[in-house]
This record gives sequence, C-alpha cells and structure tokens, in this order.
Amino acid sequence: MRKRLLVLSVIALIVLPAAATFAAGQGEAAKGPVVLKWYTDSDDVTNTTVRKSPEFIADFEKQNPGIKVEIQSLVGTYDSDAYNKKADVMIAAGEQIDLLSESTLDRVVAKVNAGVLEPLNAYAEKEGVNLEKEYNGIIPIGGKTYTIPEYVTCWLVYINKDMLDAAGLLAPPRDWTWADYRDYAKKLTHGTGASKVYGSYMHNWDWFYAIGMQSKIIDKPYFKRDGTPNFDDPVFRDGLQYRWNLEQVDQSQITVADMLSQKMAYRAVFFGGKAAMLPMGAWMVADIKNKDNFPHTFKTTFATFPRWDATCKPNTTTLDGAGSGWGINSKSKHKEAAYKFLRYFTSKGWEYAHPLWSAWTKTDATATVKAMGGPDETLYDPVALQNIVYDPQRMQNKYTFAGPGEPEVVDAWIGESQKYLVGGQSLDDAMANIKQKAKDIVARVKASQ
Repeated sequence: MRKRLLVLSVIALIVLPAAATFAAGQGEAAKGPVVLKWYTDSDDVTNTTVRKSPEFIADFEKQNPGIKVEIQSLVGTYDSDAYNKKADVMIAAGEQIDLLSESTLDRVVAKVNAGVLEPLNAYAEKEGVNLEKEYNGIIPIGGKTYTIPEYVTCWLVYINKDMLDAAGLLAPPRDWTWADYRDYAKKLTHGTGASKVYGSYMHNWDWFYAIGMQSKIIDKPYFKRDGTPNFDDPVFRDGLQYRWNLEQVDQSQITVADMLSQKMAYRAVFFGGKAAMLPMGAWMVADIKNKDNFPHTFKTTFATFPRWDATCKPNTTTLDGAGSGWGINSKSKHKEAAYKFLRYFTSKGWEYAHPLWSAWTKTDATATVKAMGGPDETLYDPVALQNIVYDPQRMQNKYTFAGPGEPEVVDAWIGESQKYLVGGQSLDDAMANIKQKAKDIVARVKASQ
C-alpha cells in the first residue's frame, strides 16, 4: 500500500553440536554453544555498513558467551513476500528456524491462528519487563504478545524552509489543522506554467484521499469492529472534498491527474522543489542526506501531521510497523535463547547504527535523529524533527485488527477516489460506489470463510 522500508526480515537459528550450557536461569541445558544463523532479506553490504552487524553481534556474544551469531542474507534484496515463501518452506521441511519476521499485522494474525508463533508474555514476565512499555507498536492478539516491532514510523509534514521564509510564514504550530494546512498551501504556491511551485503534494496511497482519517478515526478506519465497512463516516466524503478543493478550487496542490499521468515520485517532487509541503512518513528523513540521488540545497523543516479538526488531539498519526516485527517459532527447541537475542537486537542492538526509527522506547533520540538526517544540519532542522517524532504527547494511532477483504476494499476506495478527482464521476457517485463495492467484497469474503 505504501513505502516498503529497507528492513531486516528473519532470523533462522540452527543449533550446531558442541558442549556447554546456557548461563544460570536460562532453563536450557543444550550441549555446546548455540550458533544462531541470522538470515536477513538485505545484502551483505547493508548488513555490514548500514546495520553495523559486526559491532552489535560482537557485543551480544560478549554478554552471552553461550551463544554465537552468524549473519547471512536469505533473499539478497528486500522482498518480504520472497522471504515469507522461503521461510515457510524451511518451516515445512522441519529446518531449524527459531525466530520469524512478519512485515504486516495480518500475516502475524495468520501465523498466530496457525499456531506457528509462541506467546512472549511468559518470557517477558520472567525477565521482569512490560513489553508494551518497552516498545512502541506492540499489538496484543487475544490478550497475548507474539511479536516485537524492530521499527515504527510516525507521520509528519516536510516543509521547504527556504520557501516558508520567502513567503513570510512561521513554522506551523503543533496543534494546527488541515484547514490551516490548506491556508499554508495557498500562500506557498507561486509561479506559473512549467515553473509553478505548488504549496502541497499528496501521494497515491489510500489515506491521502481522506487525509483526516489518521486523526479522526482511531484504529482501522475502513471497518467497524464487527467487520462491516465504515464509509458512512463523514471523514471519507469530507476528505475527498478537501483534496478536490486543494487541487481544483485553490490549485495549490499537484493534481491526481498529473500525479498519475506523469508517474510522479514523491521524493523527486519534494527534493526537486516542485512542492513546498509534503505529508509523509518519517522514513523519508533518511533521504535528506542522500544528495547523490536527491540533489538539493534547501533546508527541510518539519511540522506535526495536522489534526482534522479541534476534536482531534494534536500530533496524531498512524504508527507504521505496529503489530509487525519478530516472533518466536512455537516449535523452537531454544525459545529462551531466541527471546534473549530478540530482545537484544530490538533494543541495545539498534544503538550501534540507528538506521531506522527504533520501536524501543529507551532509544537515544538525539543520536537517532542525527543518524537519520545526517551530519549536515544546513539541510534539515534536527530540533524540530526530534520534537515531533519524540513528542511525549504524540497520539499513536495503531491499527489493531484487519477487516474482511481489506486489500480489495482499500483498492476499491483508491479507484473510486481517483475517478472522482480526475473528473470522471461526481462525489455522490464516488461515495455510493465505494459503499456498495465494500459491502459486496465483505459479503463475498465472509461467505467463503
């Protein structure tokens, strides 16, 4: 549906014969040191230079003399589907895989329902930690925790500060609304014809067609808890109208028609100076320092993701990565050791490289911001960024369930929205069509279950 970040995917732990035991209290009397074979979905260069694997593996082994870790790429380049297929084959063949990585909540739920994942609650209780306080993005399933996220990403607004200053505008306040955003977009739009710079660009993902849903609807926006579609909520119709107003009434945002026909890439639009503001996930911060691929000289500042209206809490965004992450194979013979490494890598292990926004609540915020944005602070405002991403009052909107036929419903929503925004149908028809299509999809899926 949206970006796929460069992430690690799976750890396969293969026990090799030797003689020794784990440290006291581990409850595992396996002979010899356990060799953990860590299969990743990233290439060897990334494992070494980006993830700093030699450093944190050496530290882990020093702290855990009974465990050795070998790292090896499983897929070569990031591909969660390819990884899942290979991992499933290995599990079916009875190969030793103690930890599994899942990239989406629905895949985690499927693994839980199939009895593949081990609940982590007992291990956490033995350790004396509360995983929901230890990490952002934990999503219990049936009251139990099965996965720990390796990263989570909030949403914010990227702003070309040079253009902001030229327009005589101050940085938006923390509690601004989408109505305020519209006003900023008008004032930041300048130029004509091919040299026109738009105040705003919104990409082709589902929630950009009803941008207020992130703050207005807590949890899954497209479905009610009973699995019925939720398109009667006014935020969908109002959100479509809002985007139409930006593009067709104000002409302050690049149109859907141009976005689709020109196959626009949001990074190129923003770093190329074609739009002054870009609502996007915090993963894009890492691209600011990548001047080889995105040459630019202007400074980027940041604003909170606007709330839909005054009834919503400021700085409310969905939390990408919530519910996904790593879990333990329920058939593992070394669950204690697997849990130990899982906890290390998703906490202290991240501190060696800070390559992404860690889900660990005790992470070094300043170091992470500087690692993500880079050393050249003429290109971005690290203080503004840190204040938003690590805002202690930020409302984390986590999706905790999946609706029946959800991928199809989301695709239908995008399709009807686009048809309206390019002038192919009325707003009334768009809403009537999506309601009927969602109803039909859900009925068909439930009938097949």
